Amino acid sequence: MNPVKQNELADGVVFNSISDNRFKTMKLLTNIFIPMSEQTASVYALLCYVMVRCCKKYPDMIKMSRKLGSLYGAEVNGSVSKMGDMQCLKIDIGGLSDKYAIDNENISAELSELLCEVLFNPKVENGKFDEKDMLQEKRQIFDMIDSDFNDKRVYASQRLTEIMCADEVYGLKWCGTKEQLDAVTPEDLYKAWESLLEKAHFEITFVGESNPDKAADVIKNSFKEIKRTPIDLSTDVIYTVFEEKNVVEEMDVAQSKLEIGYRTACAEPEPTTATRLMAVILGGTASSKLFNNVREKKSLCYYCMARYQRLKGIMVIESGVETANIEAAKEAILAEVEDMKNGNISDFEIDSAKLAIINSTLGVTDTVTGLSSWYSSQVMDAEIDTPEQACAKVEAVTKEEIVEAAKKLMLDTIFVLKAGE
Repeated sequence: MNPVKQNELADGVVFNSISDNRFKTMKLLTNIFIPMSEQTASVYALLCYVMVRCCKKYPDMIKMSRKLGSLYGAEVNGSVSKMGDMQCLKIDIGGLSDKYAIDNENISAELSELLCEVLFNPKVENGKFDEKDMLQEKRQIFDMIDSDFNDKRVYASQRLTEIMCADEVYGLKWCGTKEQLDAVTPEDLYKAWESLLEKAHFEITFVGESNPDKAADVIKNSFKEIKRTPIDLSTDVIYTVFEEKNVVEEMDVAQSKLEIGYRTACAEPEPTTATRLMAVILGGTASSKLFNNVREKKSLCYYCMARYQRLKGIMVIESGVETANIEAAKEAILAEVEDMKNGNISDFEIDSAKLAIINSTLGVTDTVTGLSSWYSSQVMDAEIDTPEQACAKVEAVTKEEIVEAAKKLMLDTIFVLKAGE
């Protein structure tokens, strides 16, 4: 039985509740989905961080902190990411369960009301957000962009995505560019906020022992006054490769980076479990082919791993190499992929990969944050799986299905960040 209970509070506003008595805390995670766009990525990213900073009722960080402190040290956090071709603004609030509050305080209702203050009553005046708040959050995002650039492993991964998905919105950075971000005005934030309430898809997940009906009622009443014309959640998947791309970029770095991108020809609604398992066998654990054969036996790289983005049907191989070993490492990695296509996969490799995925999946049930993130990540799926159901699917995958998934791999892009002379 799936523990998730779903209730549509308004058009395009879904409330998921998961009752679990193992935790002394509760969490309300709000995922706000809006189509990724070059014109709006920066303004929506900035909007998210400005909104969680304060609101009209608690107009500065000191007053907001005092309110959170009065709720037994509750927390409000915001973050921005990409889920397929959608930009996802995450605003979550967490705190103590009602059961452990003094004098039967209704903490869940108060946290829900505070979340609604953040969402529906931000600190705005005369059709614009506070400029000082906006500038401070701009600086924070500028620092994040600089941090990504300075971490060459992150930078190389981003460049591969930009090149591989140059004609797709997935190739955009989660926050746009520095230039776009710098151009955002307080009036732009206000227009984006109005558009968000009208058009975005809201996926709100409640996890904890408290009664979720209290939270649902508060949020439902807040949406009553909003005229909604929500967007549909969708992601385009490329199922073929017309031209293989090879890009080399020189930079003054100590270690070169080799990034290889594949189209997997596999994404929802097609089964993706076998493809995920194939990627883990290739480069997801210390018993994987890339780690053992390319890194350990041949000593061609400092790290070598594979990761799978199922919503886009993309598998990426990342490695850090000496400049002199770039070609040798590339040939060795491509050879391991061909080896899998030819069916050279041992039972030990399959069992080790399955165990790694299962342990990782069951681990999400250990925390309120893990559980809420697990279910919210399936918002675009036709069916929602519990961690246990997902593990059963992994166990059922056969070697033949793994080999078939490997055979569908299509080399799309090779990007090299090469250490300069």
